[in-house]
Amino acid sequence: MVFTHSFLPHSTKRLILRKFINADIEQFLSYRQDPEIARYQSWSMFSYSEAKSFIDEMRTLEFGIPGEWFQIVIAEKQDNLLVGDIGIQVYLENPTTVEIGFTLDRKAQGKGYAREAIRALIDFLFEFEGINQVIAITDARNQPSINLLTRLGMKLTHSLEVEFKGEWCIENTFILKKEDCLL
Repeated sequence: MVFTHSFLPHSTKRLILRKFINADIEQFLSYRQDPEIARYQSWSMFSYSEAKSFIDEMRTLEFGIPGEWFQIVIAEKQDNLLVGDIGIQVYLENPTTVEIGFTLDRKAQGKGYAREAIRALIDFLFEFEGINQVIAITDARNQPSINLLTRLGMKLTHSLEVEFKGEWCIENTFILKKEDCLL
């Protein structure tokens, strides 16, 4: 199941959701090299060459290939400048389920950008026939992400103690089911 590209680019009131472009590399590196941003992410610091390879891959990768993560750029509409990204992965073993993750530059946090972008993506995913639930997993210490997921209507379904980046933590799994959005 590969989604059509009709979603990207997609405009919201203040944002453009799109694929990466070469001009994104400096801003992408800026927030991907911020230790506070990386703390709860699966990645650590990116080098310039790693960032360039990543952007090149995302520019050519198809959106929605089961088992493959795909990053969507969150850019401000007024200047098309990158402020963050959303990762999505259609589960290989259950293609009715999509996991999402998100990263925002610190300067863009607290403005409602993540909520606006993720809401648009979720609305699209649930319009697509066959997607029944969206999952997000976050560290229990990441209260801003927990608050966002809750505001999006996602429900905490379970928590699990795991080792992450050399330390023990609790991972919270949030789920939003399609039928809950239709109520």
